[in-house]
Amino acid sequence: MALTVLSDVVVVVVLAITHWYLFLRLVKNVFPASGWGRRAGALVVLLLFAIAVGAMVAGPYEAPFGVVRIIALPGFAWLTPLLYLTGVMLLGELVRPLLLRILARRDDGSSPPAAVREDGVKDPDLSRRVFVARTVAIGGTAVAAIASVDAMAAAPPPPTASGVEPVEIALPFEGRWWVRNSPARQVPSHGTDLFGGRYAIDFVGVDERHRTAGSSNWRSLFTTEPPELFFAFGRPVLAPVDGVVVAVHDGEIDHEARRSRLALVPYALTQASRLREGVPGLAGNHVVISLPGGAAFVTLCHLQAGSIRVTVGQKVALGHHIANCGNSGNSTQPHVHLQVTDSADLPTARGVPLVFRRFREWSAGSDQARAREHAVPGENAIIEAF
Repeated sequence: MALTVLSDVVVVVVLAITHWYLFLRLVKNVFPASGWGRRAGALVVLLLFAIAVGAMVAGPYEAPFGVVRIIALPGFAWLTPLLYLTGVMLLGELVRPLLLRILARRDDGSSPPAAVREDGVKDPDLSRRVFVARTVAIGGTAVAAIASVDAMAAAPPPPTASGVEPVEIALPFEGRWWVRNSPARQVPSHGTDLFGGRYAIDFVGVDERHRTAGSSNWRSLFTTEPPELFFAFGRPVLAPVDGVVVAVHDGEIDHEARRSRLALVPYALTQASRLREGVPGLAGNHVVISLPGGAAFVTLCHLQAGSIRVTVGQKVALGHHIANCGNSGNSTQPHVHLQVTDSADLPTARGVPLVFRRFREWSAGSDQARAREHAVPGENAIIEAF
């Protein structure tokens, strides 16, 4: 926990420095101190900084869902232009001395005297600063706008579902697992109805001490880590129902894991490319099982590359070892993503509510386990089958 908090502090500091730099170059160096432009620019930069920080920490620190929903979308939407804009600005810093040298050589003494700002301070480079600042700002924003439009164009319209009875299934594993993105906390559980994920739930493998990994180091704070470091990686994934396998996808690589908030920033900026890949880019290696009668379908995602043990058309029984937990697709840490849908075609499928037959649950912050039946585990709970 201390490592996570330290990582979040580093992220906030980096975001603060980045926004302060943009304020200096795009506001302070462009608008006079006493003008409305300086005040409006400062307010905009402060607001953008606030939503960027909120998007990074609101979810992990369990802010109310309404707050997360309001902050997350604009916050992550701003991170993409922020990356492009900062990159172009820094490139401009390298080019600016060369531009100034060229302009100085062209200055034959016929130029007007140094500009005087409204605060009375002479600034001989004001016009050049304005030119450079506006040029890189327009360039960076244009690139970011193109990327954002491209990302939105790639997103299919979300399907919806309502009035459907929950499907009862078993837990798809043995041992203890940490519950994330539970539909018991919010619906849609992952913030979207896309690809039938309205009632999806994630499980992260833990040990008897409820740790996701056996150790932490500098990579946990600043960068990525090998998936093999995590307890969930390679654990057996079991069939949660009797049924027939109707879809199998393998061959997606298991990514490096990301506990660091710093490592999550560039990952979030590549979300559009995974969305364009469709189901393989998001679900990774996965198996779809049709329940008897074909009324519902269970999908198990992010499976370990090369670990799938079933084929299309194969009948599986409850508890059958179908694959291992991996970190493929849209996954930042080895885990099992499970969802029930009304169709095996995930791009058009609608999510169906689910409940688990029985399990033992340690609620978040509790040391006492309780037995539950025909229920959905709570957010951040630790559970195991029995």
